[in-house]
Amino acid sequence: MISGLFGKKPPSDGGGDNGGGPSFQPDKAGKFFDHAKVAQESERYEYAMGLWLRGLQQDPRMVSGVEGYVKSATDFLNSPDGARRVSKDTRNAVSGSGDVNKFLNALYEWSMSVDDRTSGASWAVKATEAVAKIGAGDVGKWVAEAAYAACRKDPKAKKDNYVRLMKAADSMGLAEIAVNSGEEARRLDPADGQLGNEVKMLAAKATMQKGGYEKTGQEGGFRQNIRDSSKQQALEEAGRISKTEDVKDRVLANAEAELALRPEDLPTLSRVVQALRERGKAADEERAHSLLMATYERTKIYKFKQDAGEIRIRQSQRRVREARRMLESAADDPIAKSVFETEQRALLELEVEELKQNVENYPTDMRWRYELGRRYFDLAQYEEAIGQFQEAQNDPRVRAKTLHMLGLSFLRCDLADESIETFRRALESTDLTPEDQRDIKYDLCCALQVVGETRRDLAAAEEAEKIASQILIQAIGYKDIKARRDSLKKLVAELRAK
Repeated sequence: MISGLFGKKPPSDGGGDNGGGPSFQPDKAGKFFDHAKVAQESERYEYAMGLWLRGLQQDPRMVSGVEGYVKSATDFLNSPDGARRVSKDTRNAVSGSGDVNKFLNALYEWSMSVDDRTSGASWAVKATEAVAKIGAGDVGKWVAEAAYAACRKDPKAKKDNYVRLMKAADSMGLAEIAVNSGEEARRLDPADGQLGNEVKMLAAKATMQKGGYEKTGQEGGFRQNIRDSSKQQALEEAGRISKTEDVKDRVLANAEAELALRPEDLPTLSRVVQALRERGKAADEERAHSLLMATYERTKIYKFKQDAGEIRIRQSQRRVREARRMLESAADDPIAKSVFETEQRALLELEVEELKQNVENYPTDMRWRYELGRRYFDLAQYEEAIGQFQEAQNDPRVRAKTLHMLGLSFLRCDLADESIETFRRALESTDLTPEDQRDIKYDLCCALQVVGETRRDLAAAEEAEKIASQILIQAIGYKDIKARRDSLKKLVAELRAK
């Protein structure tokens, strides 16, 4: 239990969030958390989510409660029930007013935004702003760090998100996160002089905090920080996003030294593997792979074997890139072409083997089946691809693109009717971008053209011509659409003349 943080003591009565300020009841929170753990262990993930949230309403300062909720939410989304999202009762658990409920509502929306990094980043910032108002201690730091990571992953990074995160982190005394967020905002808008001055002030404050100048003369002040300076330097260097080669060497040496003292400590091993991968030498990758596989054999935790497989995949991807560059510089060289094709196929076959193991170990996560189906398709193993796509098609996270690929696989197997029906189902998806719609319509057009040509079916040919004409109007340079529309026009004229 976390208590007494920021000088606040848990109240002896009250509870939850009444809109007039937080009133924490850790004992009540603990009871909800105990029930949530039982529900999680029995795989009643949505019920567990509601229990974690109700516990956090009583006391939102417990990191274990937030981590428990995130675990249950993740398992729920990866379960068959995840396709329907949560019930109204669970959703309404955090629909009240007040800062605590605002934080929990943002936490909920953030956890549900797994397929939309831009939305997830916005909700992460809202969660940080809300948690900053309730004196949640370690939870505030947990949320702010995760929010910064979410913003970094946002493909449409927004200055405003970073500025808001900077201010929220600063209000919680999280100087490093505040400065890093401010620097990212400056990177997006270097002309904002006022923001630049704010970041400089925050950086100065962070330096004062790190140096312990504000505590000079106190126990744990400047002299204590001097004694801990070597350790602090190691921590700072390990946390840098951009590292020099010397720093990478020191980070790895420090991590290896820790591992020698605690050879079975999994977090320490993970730091060694990360340091090896960051330095990136050939011998480093082999060392990382050996460590991961040895740990998998010892613990039987599949994630270590999965990470080892990713190292092999990246090595194969590099060989493909090198072969492609060689082919681009000698396009008419049959040896260069053969090398590229061989390396490309080797990569696909390696990915198939790794993805098959992912499917086996994460049977409810249909995204792995979709990815496996894609690799089978690229290897021209269309029936195997169909099997994977048929399994994955009911997962809303991959439904549209799965149906698209399933339709293409049917078409490659000369199953035109099944292909047409599947493309039509794909077009019914509500989350398609205009580009997605155009791609699916084009492939539907191709399937209809096959039916028109092979069966001399006028209706199919006419529909294909109409679709081709629509695409032509929108994008005349799209693939071979002009030539295809002309051939379809000719086909329709022939069939009408019969």
